[in-house]
Amino acid sequence: MLNRNVIVLGAGLSGLGFARHWPGCRVFEADGEPGGHARSHEFGGAWFDRGAHICHSQDEAWLKLVGAATPLREMAKSTVLNHKAGRWFAYPVQNHLFDLTPADRAVALRDFQAAQEKYRGREPQNYEEWCRFQYGDFLVENFYRLYTAKYWHVPMAELATDWLGGRLLPSQVANIVAGAKGPVEEKQAVFRTFRYPRRGGFFAMLAPLADGVDLHLNQRAARVDAVRRRVGFASGLETDYDVLVSTIPLPDLVGMIPDAPADVRAAATKLRALRQYCANLVVDRERLSPANWFYVYDPEIDVSRVSFPFSLSGESNGQTAIQAEIFRPQSASPDESALLEKALADLGRLLKYSGTDVRAAEIRSYSRSYVVSDLARAAAVRHVRAWLRGRGIETIGLFGAWEYVWSDRAFAGGRALAQALREKRP
Repeated sequence: MLNRNVIVLGAGLSGLGFARHWPGCRVFEADGEPGGHARSHEFGGAWFDRGAHICHSQDEAWLKLVGAATPLREMAKSTVLNHKAGRWFAYPVQNHLFDLTPADRAVALRDFQAAQEKYRGREPQNYEEWCRFQYGDFLVENFYRLYTAKYWHVPMAELATDWLGGRLLPSQVANIVAGAKGPVEEKQAVFRTFRYPRRGGFFAMLAPLADGVDLHLNQRAARVDAVRRRVGFASGLETDYDVLVSTIPLPDLVGMIPDAPADVRAAATKLRALRQYCANLVVDRERLSPANWFYVYDPEIDVSRVSFPFSLSGESNGQTAIQAEIFRPQSASPDESALLEKALADLGRLLKYSGTDVRAAEIRSYSRSYVVSDLARAAAVRHVRAWLRGRGIETIGLFGAWEYVWSDRAFAGGRALAQALREKRP
């Protein structure tokens, strides 16, 4: 099987994960450098990622691999905050009800306790039901619904629950009751321990993954002949394959295949993703927040999540690097300069700095950042991938498998596919 002609489209973490476990394959990347969604860039004397990235993996093999690339800063406890209506409170909100006003705290605790009785033994059918079952109506209406509207741009009832996977934790009665009585140390947080490169952004620890890979940069796939098993690139290059491993977005891949049937094309159109805008700025003030990152629930503020690269890397130079993330449906095309201007004004009010403190500011747009795990996603993905697999095309990664995966799991997905193909008989 290893002697077969295997090519990979995309040099993100899943593509590199496959290539490092399949010697001899060729990897074609549309951009001028590998890394995909995990790339970083330098701006204003700071390193910024494509949205907040940290390494919170417990996979020892993965940690050994990336830890050899560059010095990592390890933090035993992350500091994560929430903001709403001028108030700051600890994350996750359900475990820190004491931070709410006394009136809101009483209602939140009452609704949580009522949910334990009301929904006992019932299986949630969507994300809204899951949240109501876990946290009660008050927290859903005052927090989770607000953030879902800003981040996912999909009603809670239209989202599935298959994406949660440790991102939101089921409620624990003892933790919620204790957090309503007084301040408590967070013991249930998803991102309690994490690692981050001391310099160079998140991709600094991932760049060596491309070492030894037969990598062909600036080669954007344009056409796939699934019958002749041949890929044509925008550069004019053409190459045959026995097995094609694709990490590029499923709708784009289907669009490259002229004979893809109508039902497959229709399924691909059901796959939704978010467009992401990152406002990156460097402020001539140090330590503007005690948080590593925080979430913003206020509907009138576009920004959803704010992170501080220097607090992740441990750098301290009298400045604060800030990244604010704004999400829109993929079809949206807002005025980017207006988005940046509003983000700067909102951040100034939240973090108490003036416009004259801003040393450098930019906004970057990414056409796809996260897949939307709505109720139609799973069936549509199965249909598209099954048809592709029948034609020697395997798909992996964030957009190749159209799933919400963390960095280590994206790499592991490539490794798992290599293992599965190795076990097949030609």
